[in-house]
Order: sequence, then C-alpha cells, then structure tokens
Amino acid sequence: MRYLYVILVILTISGCSSKSSSYLLPSDNLKVVATIKTQIGVKKIEVPNYLNSDKILIQEGSKVTEANSNFVAPPSELLTQKSIAILKSSLNNPNVWLYPWDIKEKKGYIVEIVLDKFIYKDAEAVVSGSYYIKDANGNLLVSKNFIKQEPSKKDSKSIVNNLSTLFTKVVIEIAQKIAR
Repeated sequence: MRYLYVILVILTISGCSSKSSSYLLPSDNLKVVATIKTQIGVKKIEVPNYLNSDKILIQEGSKVTEANSNFVAPPSELLTQKSIAILKSSLNNPNVWLYPWDIKEKKGYIVEIVLDKFIYKDAEAVVSGSYYIKDANGNLLVSKNFIKQEPSKKDSKSIVNNLSTLFTKVVIEIAQKIAR
C-alpha cells in the first residue's frame, strides 16, 4: 500500500510539471546580395556571459529572468552556424567556413561578431554589439557598432524569431560591406 502511495505521488508531481520547449534559430529566405567567390572565415560568435546558460532571457527593468524555454545548443554555436549559412546564401559563395581555416594562400576575409546583448528587454527584442571585417592577413577593413531592436511579444517563440531576424539583418549588412 505504501509503495502504491509513493507511485501516485510521483505521477501527480510529474503530471503537474510543465514541459520546457527548445528552440533553433529559424532559417531565412535570403536574396543574393552579390556573388563573391573569395574565401570568408567566420570566427565563433562571442556572446555575453548570460547566454552561457542556453536559456532565453527576459529583462524587465533591472530584473532578468529565464523563460521556460532554451536553445537546443549554445547560442554562440547557433549564431556562428547561422552567420555562415547567411553569408553563403547572400553572397552566393560556397567558400564560407568557420575560422581559422587551413589555407596556403592568404586571400579573402575574416568576419568577427561580438554581441553585447541578445535579449528580450521591456517589450522589445534587442541585439547589439560590434562586428569586424578583416583581410586574410588580419588587417582591419571595417568595424562597426550596431544596435537592432523591434517590438516583440513576450512568448518564447516570438522572442526567438525576432532575435533571429535582427541578427540576420546584421549579417546581411556584413555581406553588403564585403560585396563592395
């Protein structure tokens, strides 16, 4: 009888627990900005320390809470993969890889993105940081600080979609600078 009671308590508790959702960054339908066949290396995206938890974060005033959802992989990995895919597609270039790459000829570009914010804050999705475009020898060609924000619903799906859209805009801007 005691054994049956324990099983009923466990089933009741597990039945009341809420399930958490996991998110990938959605893929984009992109237009080709230009066709560039030069090699492009993308460094692993640097993210703020608060993203190391893989949770979707919500900031209201000075209070930060975690949504009952998370990313399926570390955000730095997801954003790096997304950057490579966007640059390949928008520059019609299969020669976009994770940097450092092993090449004999130093030609092409190195892209580095450092995020300061990737968060839902006060009813807006906010992506901010800096990006750097260097030649293959490491000489700086372009550097820019950016902040992108747009209104967003507070649910995890809307937050992830809006953050992804804003990040895509940043990478498209980088593709346009490379294409010049």
